[in-house]
Amino acid sequence: MSHFYADVHTARIQEVIRRLVKEILTEHVSFEATFAVTPEPVPYAERQKLAYRPIAEGAHWGSTWDCGWFHIKSRVPVDWKGAAVVAQLDFAGETLVYDASRMPVAGLTSGSVFDLHYSKDILHLYPCCAGGESVELWLETGSNGLFGVNRPLDPAWEEDPSKHHGHQSSAVMRMRLCRFNTDAWHLWLDLGVLINLAELLKDGTARKLQILRGCSKALDLLPTRGPSAVREALKPLFSLPTDPATVDVYGVGHAHIDTAWLWPVRETIRKCGRTFSSQIANIERYPGYVFGASQAQLYAFTKDNYPLLYAKIKKAVKAGRWEIQGGMWVEGDCDLTGGEALVRQFIHGKNFCRDEFGVDVKGCWIPDVFGYAATMPQILNRSGIEWFLTQKISWNQ
Repeated sequence: MSHFYADVHTARIQEVIRRLVKEILTEHVSFEATFAVTPEPVPYAERQKLAYRPIAEGAHWGSTWDCGWFHIKSRVPVDWKGAAVVAQLDFAGETLVYDASRMPVAGLTSGSVFDLHYSKDILHLYPCCAGGESVELWLETGSNGLFGVNRPLDPAWEEDPSKHHGHQSSAVMRMRLCRFNTDAWHLWLDLGVLINLAELLKDGTARKLQILRGCSKALDLLPTRGPSAVREALKPLFSLPTDPATVDVYGVGHAHIDTAWLWPVRETIRKCGRTFSSQIANIERYPGYVFGASQAQLYAFTKDNYPLLYAKIKKAVKAGRWEIQGGMWVEGDCDLTGGEALVRQFIHGKNFCRDEFGVDVKGCWIPDVFGYAATMPQILNRSGIEWFLTQKISWNQ
């Protein structure tokens, strides 16, 4: 296949991906909502003490670092019977969703620094609804982005001083109960994986050409037989053999949470709730999925603030679906820190993981610090650490 035809197939696949995005969420009804805003987080148990007022899509609800509680209600239309139903929720910040039993069930985030067109705003509710179900959710929101707040590189000092260290203005972008086209969504995901793989393979290689040709041929079925038939035709492409010299790679989910970075520590606690609840949902939804998280301090935050979620994490660890990583209490600085402090990191970190989860952590998981003390190998060895992980060396000279 010439480069011309490869480009034609690629353009066709990308165009279908763009069209599928518009077909995933079809019909929708609005949520009725009330909200309350506070400067600091209010625990779930105390949320009903706040003064609530109505709010609708498009309305401003919070500024930099504000914390909100939303109470939303809706009903699944009767004529949606048999359809998948989701909530589309985007508050131009970060959100933790609770169910009626006080359980954190998912974290949502407006936008991503990795993809300008991505927004984690979908909460799956019913894979096949009966029609007429009542939906009621409590949402804890934060008026900040994934990486804190927007910060001008060189602010004008005559402007509002409150904006010198960052500014956030949050509004209700989406607050809808939606009919969800599961087949279109799965096809969108399958095509995205395959086109990304093809783009990473060298031009002219057999595997790249097989993927592009196979995707294009499968898409011939879309107008007459729909997304499910296309997905079935794509299955062989996921089993194409690689170069015999290629190494095998096994994926384990991970979320790197800085204990302190571009947000207050109280936001770190809430990031644990949002992140870990989402991963428990993935574990429950996908039988083969495994997740791992580091830092004993983050587990301690979760134990103190989200006990129901923490119980699910302990259950997942016991089942081999959640990997305890790290060894240290936090992923601490290794340049300025003295030897005694580093030893304490491993004593308290490993003891916590052993006491709480019955796991003797054998790895030092410390990917994001800017340097390592010469004493580290000795300390790791005496702490019972057998391996060491980082990726920061790739950022160095």
